[in-house]
Amino acid sequence: MLAIKVIQSLIMPSTFIFIFIVLGFIFLLKRNRWGKRFFFLGILSYFIFSITPVSDFLLNSLEKNYTPLSIKEISGADKIVLLLGGRESNILRGSEVLRIWHLADRDMKVIISGTDPIIATSQEARAVRNFFTHRGIKEEDIIIEGKSRNTMENVRNVQKIVGQEPFFLVTSAYHMDRSLSEFRKTGANPLPAPADFKRKIYPTYNFFDFIPNAYSLRNADIAFHEHIGRVYYRVLFLMGI
Repeated sequence: MLAIKVIQSLIMPSTFIFIFIVLGFIFLLKRNRWGKRFFFLGILSYFIFSITPVSDFLLNSLEKNYTPLSIKEISGADKIVLLLGGRESNILRGSEVLRIWHLADRDMKVIISGTDPIIATSQEARAVRNFFTHRGIKEEDIIIEGKSRNTMENVRNVQKIVGQEPFFLVTSAYHMDRSLSEFRKTGANPLPAPADFKRKIYPTYNFFDFIPNAYSLRNADIAFHEHIGRVYYRVLFLMGI
């Protein structure tokens, strides 16, 4: 699994752009003709993947089928599963959990699933639990599943807790497709409650959207990571793993 994480990191736009530029400098110092080519390729790649229309295009197929959970749908389940996704995503996903919790007219159980795949002693789940308890959710209504290092493990471990009972699945919109697919393979009944939308919902671009920026490059990285993950999980499924 660690090898897959390394490969994913190397394929990210921000990584291969850096590699192209470094190779360009090295070959230029050696007066090799490939220096200019790699350097130009790095600059061109940086421009392409750092503008908003391109990052939105990469995210569109991941997010387009989902909208925020409506008030009418809140009565559909009494459990909420939050998949951890890193500090930035956790805040936005946690906010969606709070919204569902406060709109519901009954007590609900919140299941926090995940841990850092690299740092075994990660305290992310406990930090999120504290985020909830400080905002009114009772500690006894929060279940921590802190062993899962990836989506596949999230699914297996959460399914043992919820069985076939319906539950609201809270994760980033770009990650929802893969998460729903994996849960449904186990016979679970997730109800999508997407959060953390990255692309422009109503994309009307202006001049500034075509100026390279770090936010768009980050979104391109996220989209690449998710698309690669979908392919990888599809291969595992075809292999019967």
